[in-house]
Amino acid sequence: MRIIILGAGRVGFTVASNLSCENIDITLIDKNQSVIDAACERLDVSAICGSVSHPDVLESAGVKHADIIIAVTDSDETNMLACQVAHHLFKVPQKIARVRSRSFLDYQQQLFNADAIPIDLIINPENEIVNFIKNLILHPGSQQVLSFANGALSLVEARCKQGSDLIGQTLRDLTVSLQGIYARIALIYRQGEIIQPTYRTVIEEGDRLFFIAPSEDIKQVLSILFNQNKPYKRLIIAGGGRIGLGLARALENSLQVKIITKNPANAYQLSEQLDHSIVLSGDATDEAFLLDENIDRTDVFCTLTSDDETNILCSMLAKSLGAQVVMSLVDRNAYMNMVDNGSIDNVIYPQHTTIGKILSRVRQGEISSVHSLLRGKAEAFEATVPDNGGKRGLAGKKIHEIKLPLGCTIIGLVRDGKSIPTRASVVIQAADHMILFVADKSLVHQVEALFQPPKSLLSRFIN
Repeated sequence: MRIIILGAGRVGFTVASNLSCENIDITLIDKNQSVIDAACERLDVSAICGSVSHPDVLESAGVKHADIIIAVTDSDETNMLACQVAHHLFKVPQKIARVRSRSFLDYQQQLFNADAIPIDLIINPENEIVNFIKNLILHPGSQQVLSFANGALSLVEARCKQGSDLIGQTLRDLTVSLQGIYARIALIYRQGEIIQPTYRTVIEEGDRLFFIAPSEDIKQVLSILFNQNKPYKRLIIAGGGRIGLGLARALENSLQVKIITKNPANAYQLSEQLDHSIVLSGDATDEAFLLDENIDRTDVFCTLTSDDETNILCSMLAKSLGAQVVMSLVDRNAYMNMVDNGSIDNVIYPQHTTIGKILSRVRQGEISSVHSLLRGKAEAFEATVPDNGGKRGLAGKKIHEIKLPLGCTIIGLVRDGKSIPTRASVVIQAADHMILFVADKSLVHQVEALFQPPKSLLSRFIN
């Protein structure tokens, strides 16, 4: 597969980084030579300096032979034009573009089609981040909530903190505690290592637990296992940009929302666009200001400015002043290790919330939802079982008869919209939605082969 990525900024670099370890021919294009040089130093990719929408630059990058172009520059107009050029001049099969302006998105169906602007997938990072944070707030105690099979199943990450009742318990103990609710601990991330647990695995302090369960049972599982039985009521958002505004809009009908911005003019504009939120003009790094706004009685304090340092410092200050949970948007990879030590309850990395939609288009076979886990080290994805039974097909096989590569596990199964426990004796049927976890991304292409049409080499993995 050949992919051309237009724009080598943070989003483009993250996409290239996620795909460069796979058997994919990647070319980066960016108008900034220093950005290109930095990408080439860290990634095994080809790169060209030039305007991403110019036909001669695209041609020199090999666009005639590309399977996908991914336009993720900072300019919506440049991304759209590049897709149009790639489609009409070079017949590129799939076009993915980053489009953020509401002016374009309000007319998405009319604009983005083969007769107008030929884009197959629109990426809107702000919307993805808003939905990600919204899910965290609506599921107290979670680190991330990832949906599969049209919302039938959710994969949830939660931390085992100091003093937790989970410490010292086995997975068998947890099953008993759930009293009939089906939830499976799919993996444990412990001290930098991925553990695929058994019923005898013992939970330790600091473990990051990933469990999968029917979406309607997630809150109950969090309540039973992690003692998270009180919904959040009060939310303060620091930052009045697109993400802050979007989050306030999404939650102002269900929570008491305050949004803080330094700019009085921006505060006025926000107040005009919000119905029930309280808009404040002030400095979120001002201790006296936060105390006046009852920070010590705030359930969630979320920093969403465009400055990483401000976000981190605001969150740490709010936590020290008594905020129950603090969340922070952090864009730079260099800060990841520093803020992952627990001083901030939830760290949101923008690039990692959007990469899954792109990967779902890159993956071959009947693969739909894809979620990148553990900063790209692992993946969880949903695939539909093809109707190709027999010795070489999945349909008609029992789960224990499917030979997967070491490090790959079937963690969920949805049939006719309902979750089915993934027991060894369960017989797979055509059109089942299977959720798989892959601990090593180099194995992804082997797993993809399971969901290829009948002519593919399924016999490598199935008896």
